[in-house]
Amino acid sequence: MSVLVALISVIPLYTKLKNSREKDLQANLSTHIFAVNQSLERKVDIAEQITSRTRAYQLLDRYLQGKASFEELQSSSTKILGDALGRTEFLVGISRFDPNQQLISKVGPVAFTELKDTLKTKGDSPTITGPVSINGSLYILISAPILSDTNEQIGTDIATFELSELEKITKKSGGLGETGDLVLAQENGDGLESFFQLQNGSKELSEGLVTVLKRAIAQEKRGLERRGDQVIAFAPISNTNWVSALSIDEQELYASVNRDLILVGLSVLMVSLSATAGAILLLRPLIKRVTDARELEKEIIAKTQAFENLKHTQLQLVQAEKMSSLGQLVAGIAHEVNNPMNFIYGNLFHLESSVDGLMETVDFLMAQYSTVPPHIEEKLEDLDFQYIREDLPSLVGSIKLGSERIRDIIISLKNFSRLDESSLKRVDIHEGIDSTLLLLRNRTKADPIYPKIEIIKRYGSLPEIECYSGQVNQVFMNILSNAIDALEARVDHENATRESSVSSGSNGEDADGDGAGNVTQNGLFYGSFLPKITITTEMGRDEIAVIKIADNGLGISDHVRQKLSDAFFTTKPVGKGTGLGLSISYQIIHENHHGTLRCQSHPNQGTQFIIHLPLQQTPVSVKGKTQEKVRGVV
Repeated sequence: MSVLVALISVIPLYTKLKNSREKDLQANLSTHIFAVNQSLERKVDIAEQITSRTRAYQLLDRYLQGKASFEELQSSSTKILGDALGRTEFLVGISRFDPNQQLISKVGPVAFTELKDTLKTKGDSPTITGPVSINGSLYILISAPILSDTNEQIGTDIATFELSELEKITKKSGGLGETGDLVLAQENGDGLESFFQLQNGSKELSEGLVTVLKRAIAQEKRGLERRGDQVIAFAPISNTNWVSALSIDEQELYASVNRDLILVGLSVLMVSLSATAGAILLLRPLIKRVTDARELEKEIIAKTQAFENLKHTQLQLVQAEKMSSLGQLVAGIAHEVNNPMNFIYGNLFHLESSVDGLMETVDFLMAQYSTVPPHIEEKLEDLDFQYIREDLPSLVGSIKLGSERIRDIIISLKNFSRLDESSLKRVDIHEGIDSTLLLLRNRTKADPIYPKIEIIKRYGSLPEIECYSGQVNQVFMNILSNAIDALEARVDHENATRESSVSSGSNGEDADGDGAGNVTQNGLFYGSFLPKITITTEMGRDEIAVIKIADNGLGISDHVRQKLSDAFFTTKPVGKGTGLGLSISYQIIHENHHGTLRCQSHPNQGTQFIIHLPLQQTPVSVKGKTQEKVRGVV
């Protein structure tokens, strides 16, 4: 019987521990993909900055209109491109072409023959190509269109970047163990080509890995598969034909699970044996009269439940430790960026004043001449002084605006990274919500698939609230992230419904974007659905602050809503959700702050989360022990 108890206890645990290791594998891969995407976004931003230089596209526009010679265009372009090349890390070459794909100017190791396929790309957005081999080395090419004032493409810049940053990101990723390989590859004909060497020193990928990754690219989805003795987590890189995968030997991946399982099984077996022996000694006089085994069954269930509770608590502690480490990391990064940013921002005012004074001085000196001497006029033309005079104030203004945006992001990072604070503090709850929204701003902006999410703030008059601010910010992040996921799911649902109606011949006018009520943003058509998130704050009774976060997504069924606080419960596909976000949020609000977190939702009517937080939580001493006295708990 004791052996049976041990088996019953450890079998469900074994499955969950294996799932936990697989989720850790996918989390490591997601971290790598995030770093790769950040690197590519920085390179795209650099390419766009080069093409958006006012002087660059004005000269090209004048040349196409016959107002400037090719020699003048080539000389100025080479100077502009060379200046950009010297100021940018990892950028090793730039080529500029006219609308007819004729080379105007180039700097760095770039040859025209390798760029023909890249030049075929048309549109108003940059395109990532590569890696391609140029002079025996691999580079990434980013093709960025040069647009005129009328938004017409009048040329193309192709920026060439080294692979060294991506190689550093790939080779320094953690969690690989002795048999793990982190792969970054692209399609090459019928096969796949790895960018960098694997742990065995080769770039050759196994046949099973190639099959899995080619299917991931074709279906544009992430997942996890077992191939032979390998476990492979994989995901495509958006906006490229690249794919990333983390492959590790199955025995190494589950080694810690097997060790933990043996220890837990032995512990449960010993506990069961001890309990059984004690029961026999204690109840020996009555053992013949016991005929109902239900009491023993209840004991087994209680022990199993106690062990599940212990495991659940352990996972929450691990999650709390991870969030604490994340908070320290984010706070450190924000601090390091803040110092040079303050230096730049503080000197901008002096720079702006100096530029104004310099322009006034030049005007004063020029006014002393009724006719400008030829040698001065020649020097001013060489400097293109009139263009500098017009562009310099706007350039300083752009730098000032960019600095202010960076300062806002730093402040938001500092506010959000209070995850390691262990004491209660009075904070402005609106500041925490705004910081979280700023960090999620990239997910609320419009893109080719999803429209912009409208954020509606209805803030009431709230005093400062005594709480663990980092934990409360984590709750806001979890709820708002889920709301964005729900809105994206509804957009996908609306698109599928519209495509179905088009194929069946119904509602054709609206499906083509000509009917009333359709949403168009930045020239992109999104159908009739406009996603919204509404955040409302107000004072409730008995010194309770009420925060409501509502979305107009697809909503949640009663069956799902009843399980939202359960650990590991999730409706998201593998790799997108762990099932811990709302479970930890409930614990933070209910147990750590003695408040309440409720969900109101119906299918197709959206979802609203309502948080009740006491304004004050004062520690008091009772019978020699410290506990929390909470005022106004509902």
